[in-house]
Amino acid sequence: MRSAIATQLQYFGVKQPVELHETLLIRNGLFCGRKFQSAGHLVVWFIEEDEIKFFSPCGELLKSTSAIECLSLLEPMQQSIRRAA
Repeated sequence: MRSAIATQLQYFGVKQPVELHETLLIRNGLFCGRKFQSAGHLVVWFIEEDEIKFFSPCGELLKSTSAIECLSLLEPMQQSIRRAA
């Protein structure tokens, strides 16, 4: 999942290498997801809801997707980034 999130962040303009700072999210004493930060961008993965939200450095929602959809986009996006480099 970290690779898929890093790849999505590159699509939104975060330069390589994408350095992800990860935090566990706890609600009412229970694990509920993960938060990732990189270059001012914020990504929140809500595990139970199977929802990943990507936010710009100014807090604008860039994309909301499921974990499966995010993972399915990983390979085509990596190929596209390699061609552009």
